[in-house]
Amino acid sequence: KELLQTCIKPVLLNLKDYTKLTVPLLRGLSRLLSLLSSWFNKTLGEKLLDHLQKFADPERIIGHMIWREGDEPLVAAAIMDLFELLPQGPHFVENLVKTTINLEAALPRYKPCGTCSPYRAPLARYLNKHCVAAVAFFLQEDYLKDPMYSDLLQDIVKR
Repeated sequence: KELLQTCIKPVLLNLKDYTKLTVPLLRGLSRLLSLLSSWFNKTLGEKLLDHLQKFADPERIIGHMIWREGDEPLVAAAIMDLFELLPQGPHFVENLVKTTINLEAALPRYKPCGTCSPYRAPLARYLNKHCVAAVAFFLQEDYLKDPMYSDLLQDIVKR
Protein backbone atom coordinates (compact mmCIF):
# COMPACT_ATOMS: atom_id res chain seq x y z
CA LYS A 1 0.00 0.00 0.00
CA GLU A 2 2.85 2.41 0.85
CA LEU A 3 4.56 1.70 -2.45
CA LEU A 4 1.37 2.46 -4.37
CA GLN A 5 0.86 5.69 -2.46
CA THR A 6 4.44 6.70 -3.22
CA CYS A 7 3.89 6.02 -6.92
CA ILE A 8 0.56 7.86 -7.02
CA LYS A 9 1.82 10.96 -5.20
CA PRO A 10 3.46 12.66 -8.25
CA VAL A 11 0.23 12.28 -10.25
CA LEU A 12 -1.85 13.76 -7.44
CA LEU A 13 0.59 16.65 -7.01
CA ASN A 14 0.10 17.56 -10.68
CA LEU A 15 -3.67 17.53 -10.15
CA LYS A 16 -3.48 20.39 -7.67
CA ASP A 17 -2.84 22.91 -10.45
CA TYR A 18 -4.93 22.82 -13.61
CA THR A 19 -2.10 24.42 -15.61
CA LYS A 20 -0.09 21.20 -15.16
CA LEU A 21 -2.77 19.00 -16.68
CA THR A 22 -2.04 17.31 -19.97
CA VAL A 23 -3.92 14.72 -21.96
CA PRO A 24 -1.25 12.03 -21.28
CA LEU A 25 -1.33 12.77 -17.53
CA LEU A 26 -5.12 12.56 -17.50
CA ARG A 27 -5.05 9.30 -19.46
CA GLY A 28 -2.63 7.91 -16.87
CA LEU A 29 -4.97 9.00 -14.11
CA SER A 30 -7.81 7.32 -16.00
CA ARG A 31 -5.92 4.02 -15.97
CA LEU A 32 -5.16 4.49 -12.29
CA LEU A 33 -8.80 5.23 -11.48
CA SER A 34 -9.98 2.20 -13.42
CA LEU A 35 -7.76 0.03 -11.21
CA LEU A 36 -8.00 1.80 -7.87
CA SER A 37 -11.17 3.90 -7.88
CA SER A 38 -12.04 2.97 -4.31
CA TRP A 39 -8.85 4.69 -3.12
CA PHE A 40 -10.14 8.08 -4.21
CA ASN A 41 -12.75 10.16 -2.43
CA LYS A 42 -15.26 12.82 -3.49
CA THR A 43 -12.59 15.52 -3.15
CA LEU A 44 -10.93 14.35 -6.37
CA GLY A 45 -14.16 14.81 -8.32
CA GLU A 46 -14.71 18.24 -6.80
CA LYS A 47 -11.18 19.29 -7.72
CA LEU A 48 -11.59 17.99 -11.28
CA LEU A 49 -14.90 19.83 -11.60
CA ASP A 50 -13.23 23.02 -10.38
CA HIS A 51 -10.47 22.62 -12.98
CA LEU A 52 -13.02 21.85 -15.68
CA GLN A 53 -15.01 25.00 -14.97
CA LYS A 54 -11.91 27.12 -15.57
CA PHE A 55 -11.96 26.03 -19.23
CA ALA A 56 -15.22 27.96 -19.68
CA ASP A 57 -13.04 31.11 -19.70
CA PRO A 58 -11.05 30.73 -22.94
CA GLU A 59 -9.26 34.07 -22.66
CA ARG A 60 -7.79 33.06 -19.31
CA ILE A 61 -6.88 29.56 -20.50
CA ILE A 62 -5.35 30.74 -23.79
CA GLY A 63 -3.56 33.52 -21.93
CA HIS A 64 -1.56 30.96 -19.96
CA MET A 65 -0.09 29.71 -23.27
CA ILE A 66 0.49 26.26 -21.75
CA TRP A 67 -1.26 24.04 -24.26
CA ARG A 68 -0.94 24.08 -28.03
CA GLU A 69 -3.51 26.32 -29.66
CA GLY A 70 -6.70 24.32 -30.08
CA ASP A 71 -5.71 21.59 -27.59
CA GLU A 72 -7.34 23.33 -24.63
CA PRO A 73 -10.79 21.77 -25.23
CA LEU A 74 -9.15 18.34 -25.53
CA VAL A 75 -7.63 18.73 -22.06
CA ALA A 76 -11.07 19.67 -20.70
CA ALA A 77 -12.62 16.65 -22.47
CA ALA A 78 -9.95 14.39 -20.93
CA ILE A 79 -10.90 15.75 -17.50
CA MET A 80 -14.55 14.95 -18.24
CA ASP A 81 -13.58 11.41 -19.18
CA LEU A 82 -12.47 10.79 -15.59
CA PHE A 83 -15.90 11.32 -14.06
CA GLU A 84 -17.29 7.99 -15.18
CA LEU A 85 -14.52 6.30 -13.19
CA LEU A 86 -15.10 8.11 -9.90
CA PRO A 87 -16.70 6.05 -7.14
CA GLN A 88 -19.06 8.91 -6.18
CA GLY A 89 -20.14 9.43 -9.78
CA PRO A 90 -23.86 10.18 -9.45
CA HIS A 91 -23.08 13.08 -7.14
CA PHE A 92 -21.75 15.13 -10.08
CA VAL A 93 -24.60 14.83 -12.62
CA GLU A 94 -26.05 18.32 -12.25
CA ASN A 95 -22.71 20.13 -12.06
CA LEU A 96 -21.19 18.18 -14.92
CA VAL A 97 -24.17 18.78 -17.24
CA LYS A 98 -24.21 22.51 -16.44
CA THR A 99 -20.45 22.74 -16.89
CA THR A 100 -20.73 20.97 -20.25
CA ILE A 101 -23.25 23.55 -21.42
CA ASN A 102 -20.91 26.36 -20.32
CA LEU A 103 -17.92 24.72 -21.99
CA GLU A 104 -19.83 24.29 -25.25
CA ALA A 105 -20.85 27.94 -25.17
CA ALA A 106 -17.17 28.90 -24.86
CA LEU A 107 -15.96 26.42 -27.50
CA PRO A 108 -16.07 28.83 -30.50
CA ARG A 109 -13.58 31.14 -28.78
CA TYR A 110 -10.92 28.43 -28.87
CA LYS A 111 -8.92 28.19 -32.09
CA PRO A 112 -9.04 26.13 -34.20
CA CYS A 113 -12.47 25.05 -33.20
CA GLY A 114 -14.03 22.00 -34.79
CA THR A 115 -17.72 21.70 -35.55
CA CYS A 116 -18.28 18.94 -33.03
CA SER A 117 -18.13 19.26 -29.25
CA PRO A 118 -15.38 17.14 -27.66
CA TYR A 119 -17.43 17.12 -24.45
CA ARG A 120 -20.51 15.18 -25.55
CA ALA A 121 -18.92 11.73 -25.82
CA PRO A 122 -17.38 11.79 -22.30
CA LEU A 123 -20.61 13.23 -20.88
CA ALA A 124 -22.64 10.52 -22.63
CA ARG A 125 -20.43 7.77 -21.15
CA TYR A 126 -20.74 9.31 -17.70
CA LEU A 127 -24.53 9.75 -17.90
CA ASN A 128 -24.93 6.22 -19.27
CA LYS A 129 -23.10 4.83 -16.25
CA HIS A 130 -25.24 6.91 -13.87
CA CYS A 131 -28.49 6.72 -15.82
CA VAL A 132 -30.87 6.82 -12.84
CA ALA A 133 -29.41 10.10 -11.57
CA ALA A 134 -29.19 11.45 -15.14
CA VAL A 135 -32.84 10.74 -15.93
CA ALA A 136 -33.93 12.21 -12.59
CA PHE A 137 -31.97 15.37 -13.40
CA PHE A 138 -33.18 15.85 -16.97
CA LEU A 139 -36.82 15.10 -16.12
CA GLN A 140 -37.05 17.98 -13.68
CA GLU A 141 -39.55 20.42 -15.12
CA ASP A 142 -37.12 23.36 -15.35
CA TYR A 143 -34.60 21.36 -17.36
CA LEU A 144 -37.17 19.56 -19.48
CA LYS A 145 -38.58 22.88 -20.67
CA ASP A 146 -35.18 24.46 -21.33
CA PRO A 147 -34.09 23.84 -24.96
CA MET A 148 -30.40 23.76 -24.01
CA TYR A 149 -30.96 20.84 -21.66
CA SER A 150 -33.58 19.03 -23.71
CA ASP A 151 -31.46 19.28 -26.89
CA LEU A 152 -28.45 17.99 -24.97
CA LEU A 153 -30.49 15.08 -23.62
CA GLN A 154 -31.80 14.21 -27.09
CA ASP A 155 -28.29 14.26 -28.54
CA ILE A 156 -26.95 12.05 -25.77
CA VAL A 157 -29.80 9.56 -26.10
CA LYS A 158 -29.07 9.28 -29.85
CA ARG A 159 -25.43 8.33 -29.17
